[in-house]
Amino acid sequence: MKTRSSQRFPSLKQSERGSTAIEFALILPILASIAFGAIDFGRMLWFKEVLVNATRVGVRQGTLFASGNGQAEIEAAITASLSDGGVDPSGLTVVANGVGSPQGQPLNVVATIPWNYFVIDKLIPAISTPNLQASVTMMME
Repeated sequence: MKTRSSQRFPSLKQSERGSTAIEFALILPILASIAFGAIDFGRMLWFKEVLVNATRVGVRQGTLFASGNGQAEIEAAITASLSDGGVDPSGLTVVANGVGSPQGQPLNVVATIPWNYFVIDKLIPAISTPNLQASVTMMME
């Protein structure tokens, strides 16, 4: 038995046939951007955490064992800690304020490393690549 609408519009069922594929094609770029954006954001948080921990290791090295060239010792400790954490230390810049200070004085270390997106900058070219920075302060011992 035919319904009234199918009697009036016999080609209506046939014209709706490819609408699902068209809707999927329209929504796919948005879903891909959200998924890859979440992946890149998670990678950036992990990367930042490794950088903060490496900076903490460098400051600890500088407060306890600063003998001779404290800046070089701090940079070496941060570089080694980044490598151990699975992060490429190329492009690392370290600024240490208070190296060689007397006991009880603060030592502040700021580590900066360039961040490169994995996928999202290819999907959205207008996104700039930021630098990640960690700053840690400890008292000289």
